Amino acid sequence: MTCAACATRVERILSKQDGVETAVVNYATGEARVVGRTPTLDLVNAVDRIGYELHELQPEEDVDLVGRYDDEQQRQWRLFLGAAALTIPLMVLAMALPESTWNRWTQLVLAAPVVLGFGWQFHSVAAKGLRAAQATMDTLISLGTLTALLYSTWALFADEPLYFESGAAIVTFILLGRFFEARSKGRASQAVTSLLSLAPEQAISLVDGEERPVAVDELRVGDRVVVLPGQKVPSDGTVLDGFSSVAESMLTGESVAVDKSPGSSVIGATVNQHGRLVVELTATGERSTLHRIAKLVEEAQATRAPVQRLADRVSQWFVPAVLLIALGTFVAWLVAGAGLETAVIAAVAVLVIACPCALGLATPTAIMVGSGRAAELGVVFKGAEAFELTHAVDAVLFDKTGTLTRGVMTLTRNSGDNELLRLAAAVEATSTHPVARAIVLAAEERDLALPPVSDDATMPGRGVVGTIDGVEVVVGRELLFTDLGWDVRGADLKSLAEFEAFGASTVII
Repeated sequence: MTCAACATRVERILSKQDGVETAVVNYATGEARVVGRTPTLDLVNAVDRIGYELHELQPEEDVDLVGRYDDEQQRQWRLFLGAAALTIPLMVLAMALPESTWNRWTQLVLAAPVVLGFGWQFHSVAAKGLRAAQATMDTLISLGTLTALLYSTWALFADEPLYFESGAAIVTFILLGRFFEARSKGRASQAVTSLLSLAPEQAISLVDGEERPVAVDELRVGDRVVVLPGQKVPSDGTVLDGFSSVAESMLTGESVAVDKSPGSSVIGATVNQHGRLVVELTATGERSTLHRIAKLVEEAQATRAPVQRLADRVSQWFVPAVLLIALGTFVAWLVAGAGLETAVIAAVAVLVIACPCALGLATPTAIMVGSGRAAELGVVFKGAEAFELTHAVDAVLFDKTGTLTRGVMTLTRNSGDNELLRLAAAVEATSTHPVARAIVLAAEERDLALPPVSDDATMPGRGVVGTIDGVEVVVGRELLFTDLGWDVRGADLKSLAEFEAFGASTVII
């Protein structure tokens, strides 16, 4: 398909088939989604009759949109460069140099390969549409450029003014537009690929107490896997054994890791911070949370906004209307006695001005690029209608503070002195917890030298302990001190309550 009118045409023929309940064709992704009980072969044959090809996607088949658009981008770029290499000297000959016999014939030699060769894709699609009694945006491009070429060829022998450069320039600029179109679609498609790339490729399977590496694709629901510190959780599951904290910022935006213990649920592609976890998988493959989010992005790109349905209805009649207007213009100028040259130029001008298919292309391209960019930023749109409604949004309500932060915790207040901060940073240095990193970063910013620590240990979800020069240093939540038998009730904890009331994370040293 080369324009939105193509998608409308394919969708209309699919919808007319017996047994089809709904059919939606997305020009941006080149996909058709059909709901009904019609045999696939009937759908393929119906689409074939109007000059297009339909290929059924198998359940296990992955569509490499990024690769497809990358190939298309390179192809259109090569065509554009070739066309531009001939069009630029053609423009110089036609507009800057004095007219002569060699000049006029050279223009023909330069223009013919551009219009007939580099612009062949437009004529090919137009020919398919003609056989099916259908007109597309490519019909306008083909008619406009061929008319300019054929008229100028006649004018070459009749010693009339030439317009070779018009047809060549149209082809060159449209090819450049096709290149930008393919590039924008490719970048948008990378969003889904980037989401899925977050998942690990390997996992550690636990069978009868024996650990062995396996590919994540081989995992099934009910399998047990071991997730070591620093590793990603291979897929959604439930913790059977172990204590740790798991960074879920890729899903929630929350910078603070979430404590996990037996019975806790974990999500695929999140990162285990410390501690060994044994997880029983509850969802794999396309049923996992990550794949379902990627599917949402794909479906949002394939849906249609209400304004697009209006544009599709208009574009359905747009091309035939333009052809009639061009024909009317040609006849009107002839009747007015302006001559064949003027009539042809006016008719070609109508076709050329109508060539850009922004009417049908703008909305699907905007949705595809917008949803892809949003996914990169962690925002998932559930459908095209949401895009259209956002212009009327006055306020947005967030239910998590993490989605509004930079994703990195920082130390905002230290109730003690630098010596206390130096000792705390020393025992926190081996921890990957966001709170620990914030304390260490604060000590580094103040150029505090961290002393060596012995007997250091991390208490998942509670804090860290270590020994510095024979002195035990404990940094963590009040629960950690209680577990260690330290009585902190006599300390002034009023400031902790004040900070926590404002949403700050606090620790005791």
